[in-house]
Amino acid sequence: MTSVAYAIDHFTDPERRVFRPRERISVSQWAEKYRMVVRGPAQGKWRNEVTPYCIEPMDTIALPWVRKVFLCWAPQTGKTSVGLNFMLYAIDVDPGPAMYVMPDEKVSKRIAKRQLIPTIRSTPKTAALLSSRIDDVTTMHVNFVNGMDLMMVWATSAAAMASESVRYILWDEPGKYPDFVGDEADPFSLGDVRTNSYQYTSKQIFYSTPKLDGDAFDRLIRSEAEETRRYHAKCPICGHLQIMGFERIHWHGKRDHREVLRGKLARYSCAHCGMDWDDHARNVAVRGGRWKAETPVERPTAIAFGPLESWYSPFVSLSKAAADFLKGKDDPKKLQAFVTQHQARPWKEVVESKAEGDLFKRKTDLPPGICPSWTVALTAGIDVQKRGFWFVVRAWGEDLTSHLVQYGYLSTFDDVRALVFDTYFHKDGTGERLQIWRAAMDTGGGKGADDEAISRTEEIYEFIRAHGRRDARQVIFAVKGSSRPQLIRVNYPQAIDRMPRSNKPIPGGIELRMLDTGELKKLLHWRLTRRDQKVDENGNVIAAESQRFFLHAETGVDYTKQFLAEELRRTRKGRIEWVKTRSDNHLLDCEIYAAACADNGWHPNLSGLARYVKAKEGDLQRQSAKSVANENEKPKTPAQQLVEKRVVTRRRVAGTWMGGI
Repeated sequence: MTSVAYAIDHFTDPERRVFRPRERISVSQWAEKYRMVVRGPAQGKWRNEVTPYCIEPMDTIALPWVRKVFLCWAPQTGKTSVGLNFMLYAIDVDPGPAMYVMPDEKVSKRIAKRQLIPTIRSTPKTAALLSSRIDDVTTMHVNFVNGMDLMMVWATSAAAMASESVRYILWDEPGKYPDFVGDEADPFSLGDVRTNSYQYTSKQIFYSTPKLDGDAFDRLIRSEAEETRRYHAKCPICGHLQIMGFERIHWHGKRDHREVLRGKLARYSCAHCGMDWDDHARNVAVRGGRWKAETPVERPTAIAFGPLESWYSPFVSLSKAAADFLKGKDDPKKLQAFVTQHQARPWKEVVESKAEGDLFKRKTDLPPGICPSWTVALTAGIDVQKRGFWFVVRAWGEDLTSHLVQYGYLSTFDDVRALVFDTYFHKDGTGERLQIWRAAMDTGGGKGADDEAISRTEEIYEFIRAHGRRDARQVIFAVKGSSRPQLIRVNYPQAIDRMPRSNKPIPGGIELRMLDTGELKKLLHWRLTRRDQKVDENGNVIAAESQRFFLHAETGVDYTKQFLAEELRRTRKGRIEWVKTRSDNHLLDCEIYAAACADNGWHPNLSGLARYVKAKEGDLQRQSAKSVANENEKPKTPAQQLVEKRVVTRRRVAGTWMGGI
């Protein structure tokens, strides 16, 4: 007996770990007992009650028959923590070789350094299992004394993805992975092959925000998931379980996103009892909710949880979602952000061809050369050809509703100068005349019209430098389409100091603005779908939407054919690209340039001009009212004039003291 006790007492620490029975505990229980959160708004010990919808996905991935779990969730909902909690659980309870996949090498090293390794070190259970060797803990791999080996790889490297066999794969933000890894297959297929040796014990968890409809991650969920589960919140008033749809969020009819967000005005209306939930009631409803399968499957091997929208998260206010929706109503790029970042659904590009009849529906009764009464400013887009210029003149309202005033073809630079500086357009119903406020001129390459030694681009630069100003204000600007997507539709101006071909200095310099033509084309087609004012079946007047798109009464087939000369199509690789269906698309390019001139990314922008015009009109009305009042009032007595003079003097002194406000 003594010898047995002596033997047990003299086991080494590694031997004790081997012989110690595994703790019978679920992933969610392990996380609440041991996990420490080192980053984010809920630092400290992990608490399941904060994000209760994370519990079931954590426990599901550990079920013996489950191989894959997909989380298509909005940001700030806790999806990354689900993956980290399972990784920590596997390190402690069920170790095996693991691979953590991220979009690219830079992100991989940053996440490993700032999140993965600090999380492992801050959790006592996993920190005790770290190897004592310095080179066993790096941003590329982490080795543990119990046999667990964690590798950090990135989806853009075929060599990293095809390194060795693994039991666990954690796919972080797979929505941002490329469709193909070099000349190899897609990253998901390469990673899946790594688990072949662990046919009955492998686990893969995918957690990401969606990106584009039909991309690699979207196709993977649709083809692999055997069961889809949605989270149902429980009304704290009536107890009804329901999916929280955005259509049930309201904000008292307010239109200003800043007012909605500042006042926390958004509420969710229960689908059963109609009671409104504020953010606190929403949190209570989510804590009482549960996941329900849309079509239950017995012992599924691959399960998708979601989509889980942002308004389920305790870290995202209902008003934040409502405010971002209001922003997206007038900007398709912001609408895409709302759909992917709040609704957690892939963005679906409208891949369709519009008929000429659809475009003719946007015609009005105004003849060419006449601006609508609501016009704030005119812009022009000029597409340069070898021996001429296509052009478009478009009128803009305060809400970026626009009207085609004129289009056509010009032969010479003198004709361009006459259009921009000498042509006046009448405002409908008024005696006011307007000139072009801003014009964008394409600086595309090619040989010059008359001189082979000078390029067409250099001709345009010289013309803009010599004739681009009106009363010292720049009116004609140089633009060029970007060969790759940009963060904004109209990029900040770049100073062009020399001619592209001769390298001669440009006296005075010229600024060139790069345009994201792909996004501007989407914007134009989106504006064609904007609704006019209408009356519904109940007689209620529904206000017109902003950024509507109109044509003058004599717009012909020549315009529509060129405007519709390109279509948005999906390529064989699943990418969405603009494809030319006709050779002539010059007027489409002109519309792009004219729209860029009115874009809010071009400073000073048209919105600022509209505010200035409105303020000036207000001053004129006040001056007119004051003059009428002065004419009607009786002559003041000397005593009244003396009192008024003293009051004015006091106001001037007070105004000086207040800084003139």
